[in-house]
Amino acid sequence: MKNIEIGIPKLRFPGFTGAWEQRKLGELFKPSRNKNNNGLYNQKDILAASLGTELIPKRIFFGLKSTKESVKNYRVVKNGDLIYTKSPIKGFPNGIVRTNKGNVGIVPSLYCVYQAQKEINTSIIQLYFEDKNRLNFYLFPLVNVGARNNVNITDLEFLDGIVKVPKSIEEQKKIVDFIEHFNKAITLHQRRLEHLKKMKIGLLQKMFPKNGEGVPEFRFPSFTDAWEQRKLSDLYKKNLERNKGQFGVDKTISIATMHFKTEGNGASEASLSTYKVLRRGDIAFEGHTSKKFAFGRFVLNDIGNGIMSPRFTTLRPTKNMPSEFWKQYIHYEPIMRYPIVHSTKLGTMMNELVVDEFLHQSVVVPIFGEQQKIGTFFKQLDNLITLHQRKLDHLQSMKKGLLRQMFV
Repeated sequence: MKNIEIGIPKLRFPGFTGAWEQRKLGELFKPSRNKNNNGLYNQKDILAASLGTELIPKRIFFGLKSTKESVKNYRVVKNGDLIYTKSPIKGFPNGIVRTNKGNVGIVPSLYCVYQAQKEINTSIIQLYFEDKNRLNFYLFPLVNVGARNNVNITDLEFLDGIVKVPKSIEEQKKIVDFIEHFNKAITLHQRRLEHLKKMKIGLLQKMFPKNGEGVPEFRFPSFTDAWEQRKLSDLYKKNLERNKGQFGVDKTISIATMHFKTEGNGASEASLSTYKVLRRGDIAFEGHTSKKFAFGRFVLNDIGNGIMSPRFTTLRPTKNMPSEFWKQYIHYEPIMRYPIVHSTKLGTMMNELVVDEFLHQSVVVPIFGEQQKIGTFFKQLDNLITLHQRKLDHLQSMKKGLLRQMFV
């Protein structure tokens, strides 16, 4: 802590000593006056900041598609220029700072664009501000929040704050190169994870029958019979079991994320007797709508016995069924859309399931053995996705820690 107070980071490369410089950002950068007035750059050249470390191509801002004329008001951003978005991005309510590491492009006039006016590795400033707390601390005395939650700050006002950076360009480069190594590893794991998720979507489409069909496109060997049309009432029944004191607050289940909320959801101990018991293999209807689930969705409890809010509807299997299969099947929107559409009504806060109408609907189901095969396959794929997600989370957590300890 004492080192940080005098401008020395906790972690430092060998050969570098002495305190970092405390500099006004305006001593290092000046606003860029380069604009696309002559229309030299078009919609293909538009760049945007993202939660990734690079600027990315983008055509639409705030729901408005750019035009040949509108981009003439955009700002030109050259390689090495620094930008500040002034608009919130997930997790960063005051915007983010990024360096253009690629080709010349253009950005909306809302963005602040800066050119270095002294020798500095501009990426060191991006890394400095990638720590959300550090960025918020820097901006707090400088900004007001305006329309669309954009930050009210001029190009010059943003430069009024103080930053601490290494004096040595060589030390700046060492830090940037080291963190860039982490960024490449993070990007690689993100791509692998996205590939696995897309692969799962494709496999679900091919291993479950399409609408109106009795067999899927892909099947395991030895399974040839058509899937059987079954009423949902043959498979599930309304679950009326209430908590009779066997489960405490720590066994409260979040239906949205299917995990135990050990601290509960704010309900009093006395009200827990009204809570519904959700046992392993039970399914619950989550009526909040989304782009993916326009009428709500079912989730299967695969985490263990617990309790859930009485405002949710829950169903229990009528017989022993492979939960790994039903976890995927009951959640698969192309199959469940029709039964849900025909058995939901608009509620106060979310769609509500009319259980009798739902159980009257039918779906196509494979024999028990095929259910087991499909369920085991997707369980293994989910485990692989989880493994990659954990690796990615670990790398991102390590990077956060390094940004805190390698800067002051």
